[in-house]
Amino acid sequence: MRSLLLIFLFVVGYHALAAQCTHTIRGVVKDEDQKTLLEKATVSILELKKVLLTDAAGQYIFNGLCPGDYTIKVTHADCQSVEIHIHLKEDMVQDFTLSHTENKLKEVVVVGAATMRTEGMTGELKGRELLSTRGASLGESLQKINGVTVLQTGNNIYKPVIQGLHSSRVLILNNGIRQEGQQWGSEHAPEIDPYVANRLTVIKGAASVRYGGDAIGGVVLVEPRLLQYKRALNGEVNLAAFSNNRQGVVSAMVESSFDKKETTSWRLQGTFKRGGNAQTPSYWLKNSGLEEANMSASLGWRKANKGMEAFYSLFNTRIGIFSGAHIGNLTDLQNVIASQEPPVNIRDASFSYVIERPYQYVQHQLFKWKGYVELENNQRISLTMSTQYNVRKEFDIVRSETELPQLRLDLLTNIADLVWEHYAEKNVKGSVGLNLMHQNNSINYRYFIPNYSAFDVGIWGAEKYQKDNWQFEVGLRYDHRNRFRISDNDKAPFNLLAGNVLLPGPAYGSKVFSGLSGTGVLAYKFDQTLRTSVTVSSAWRSPQINELFSNGLHHGAARIEKGDPFLKTERAFNILGTMVLNKEKWEAEMGIYQKWIDDFIYLKPTYPPLLTIRGAFPAFEYAQTNARLTGSDLSVLYKINNHLSAHAKGSILRAFDQKADTWLIQMPADRYETELQYMFVDGKKWKQSLVKVGFQHVTRQKRVPPTGNIEVKDLLGKVSMQSDYIAPPAAYTLFNLEASTTALFRKQRFELVCSVTNLFNVEYRDYMNSFRYFSLDRGRNISLKIKLPF
Repeated sequence: MRSLLLIFLFVVGYHALAAQCTHTIRGVVKDEDQKTLLEKATVSILELKKVLLTDAAGQYIFNGLCPGDYTIKVTHADCQSVEIHIHLKEDMVQDFTLSHTENKLKEVVVVGAATMRTEGMTGELKGRELLSTRGASLGESLQKINGVTVLQTGNNIYKPVIQGLHSSRVLILNNGIRQEGQQWGSEHAPEIDPYVANRLTVIKGAASVRYGGDAIGGVVLVEPRLLQYKRALNGEVNLAAFSNNRQGVVSAMVESSFDKKETTSWRLQGTFKRGGNAQTPSYWLKNSGLEEANMSASLGWRKANKGMEAFYSLFNTRIGIFSGAHIGNLTDLQNVIASQEPPVNIRDASFSYVIERPYQYVQHQLFKWKGYVELENNQRISLTMSTQYNVRKEFDIVRSETELPQLRLDLLTNIADLVWEHYAEKNVKGSVGLNLMHQNNSINYRYFIPNYSAFDVGIWGAEKYQKDNWQFEVGLRYDHRNRFRISDNDKAPFNLLAGNVLLPGPAYGSKVFSGLSGTGVLAYKFDQTLRTSVTVSSAWRSPQINELFSNGLHHGAARIEKGDPFLKTERAFNILGTMVLNKEKWEAEMGIYQKWIDDFIYLKPTYPPLLTIRGAFPAFEYAQTNARLTGSDLSVLYKINNHLSAHAKGSILRAFDQKADTWLIQMPADRYETELQYMFVDGKKWKQSLVKVGFQHVTRQKRVPPTGNIEVKDLLGKVSMQSDYIAPPAAYTLFNLEASTTALFRKQRFELVCSVTNLFNVEYRDYMNSFRYFSLDRGRNISLKIKLPF
């Protein structure tokens, strides 16, 4: 009788349990850019090891599922994979939108697709990670990518530093166009509105010849979303607010098609930003506000085998320069550097939105036209034409009233790119290109660099071969660069102040440079979880006009700089190795690199500081040496369970001056980051909700030249000989919080991100901030970002 009862209970329990395993998950998979339904996308339930493909309508359905927590992963050959966690308690509809990478009108980098990437070490920001950076500058945003730091000038100016290299060694492509402003300046931030981008990608190292031989440090791709070619009106509104400098940002985008056949597309976008004085944990940074007003417009037309696209962007910014960086006399400057605190009148300043002298005003306009035609046998020819006009005005403190700037730089750049691509063979793809660039730079008012014109020609070719698990890519490039009509802007073009007495002949003469660059990549995929690659490259960079001829006050950086007209061309040799692991609960990526740069150009502090009619400033000069840069970037993610994951990142760099047998100056210190993330179960109105807590530790940069010719006097009057005006600052640790979610309210979806940086309001100085001589870095900052798509 007991046995019969047990059998009865087992059968009833079994059928009751089986009755619960009747739930379904269904939905569709779409392309984010074109909104098309994706066929043959792979949809997996990781815990159950169930895998299926979407049908021709992009649909999928899982039947017979039990209640519980599941992780669903969706991949497609040409898209970025998506992974979400769900809690199943009833039948569910779950749609997926993947970021597509196919684009006939734009140059793209395929990361995480079916083919192995051959660009070596890369990183990107998209989706929620990109949203969390909205409202920040491009340089600030890119810090989220492992191995990328910033060269900072005060509170508002950030330039990306990739593996210790920056400025003209890092190429930025804005919508496929080489960004050409006055990027040689350490305080000349990229004139790009990050709200234009749907994705930010960083390629570390000189890994591709198509981008330019001078991209020794790497390439930054600012990639807008593809034009939609849909009759329906779509768009989004982004809002951001920051507590530290009481900054507000609003950005909007709207797009549609002109015709019912949807052969055309248009998009309008605009951003307005305003912030006041930033705040350190101890005082306000006087005159550190900013204003920004930007817009962009895109037009597209396409047929079956041809298409055209036009793009225009306008960037305007007005940036206050911290008043404590412009000191009136040498004694006060030495006292500020010794005490590492701004003068009392600066520390006592209160919050204000008013921007006074000194400040910068920068405007950048870009126009692009691109067309392509598909030929027989899977060939394509594309032509891109672009014009950029960059205006930079720098306003110093003056004794008499005037509305004129003390320095104005105008740069006009015209670029033409012609590319032929072939991909008829299954395992072979290749391209050949011709680049032409003409520039005219004029300077007015105070001298800093001379007027000049430039004409550059570049020819390149690259071939990629893939067979089974092996992939190989090789590229070769030749560049010829001519700098001519180099002349002073004042009435006496051979005065001693400008230094052009060193060069006989017509004012300054001309400078001509040429050289070859090459790259080779070998990649191997062991299985679906592990792949490796090795990149070997050689690249060169000609001296920039400021490195050759600068002589005077670099206004925004608050220092005197002097160039050397006899600088030689840099030649870099690079080896990069990467390993990427994706296995169940582990995701890891490690990159190791070694760079040898002959005749490396760097900015060297000199003594004494100089007194000018504008005030007293530290002095610097350009010098050359042979450099060796060795480093590693490591990222490891471990999924503790379906809700909790831990992420650790680290970047280390050892930069050595081989001629002086000592360390190189002004290189990033080691950085380590740890983050713990908790993902909540999706509800009916709140989805993809998560909380992150993390900390960032930056070590003290001890690897600097131990001595030099600079007399440093402490507060007790003791003098020592150093290589910099102040020693590298102490190590620091910052704690950060972030919470984000996607909410549904009356059928309207919106995304929210709330974050707190420097949670405990720690006092610190970063070695890569040129204003560390004069002030602390920014304190606690609470921000809120909202994205409203429609």
